[in-house]
Amino acid sequence: MGIEILSDSKSGALWDKINEIYGFENYSYKNIFPNNNTAYKVYSLKNINIMDFSYNADGTASEEYKRNGDKLKNLFASYFDKGMYILDWQHDCYDVTSYDTFPILDEESHGMWKSSFLPEADTVFFLSKDLTEGWITDFNNSSIITVGKDFISHVDRLHLEFLY
Repeated sequence: MGIEILSDSKSGALWDKINEIYGFENYSYKNIFPNNNTAYKVYSLKNINIMDFSYNADGTASEEYKRNGDKLKNLFASYFDKGMYILDWQHDCYDVTSYDTFPILDEESHGMWKSSFLPEADTVFFLSKDLTEGWITDFNNSSIITVGKDFISHVDRLHLEFLY
C-alpha cells in the first residue's frame, strides 16, 4: 500500500529519538525545538482560524485545504523520495514508502487514522527517515515547524496560503 502502520515497539523507539532530537515528550511539553544545531523555522498560525480554513460550513474540506494539502503531498513525495515517517502523538504512526495513497482528505484514508498537516488537534511529525528534516504540526503553540535548511527553502517556495 505504501503506508504501513508501525509496530508499537518501532513507534516507541522513534518517539525516544524524537525526544532526543526535539525535546518532545508529550502534550504537556510546551516547546518543540531541534537541539542539534539543525536549522528550523516556526510559522505561527495564531492569526488563522484553522477550522475555518480547513472546512466549509457543511463540514467538507475547503478548496484551500485541498490545494495546499496537494502541494505539501507533492513536496513530501519529491523531497522524501526514500520515504518518511508520520509520527502522530497518541495515534497510529506510519512508515511511508510510496505517496500514491497518501491521504489528504478523510475519505482517502482507507480506514486509517489520517494525520493532519495542520495543527488541528494533534502534534504530528512528518519527518525524513533519519528524523532530521520535515514538517511538524505543533498543536500546543498553533504553529508549523519546518526542520532542515534545504527543506525549509522548499516549503518557502510553495507559498502555502496558511503560512503567510
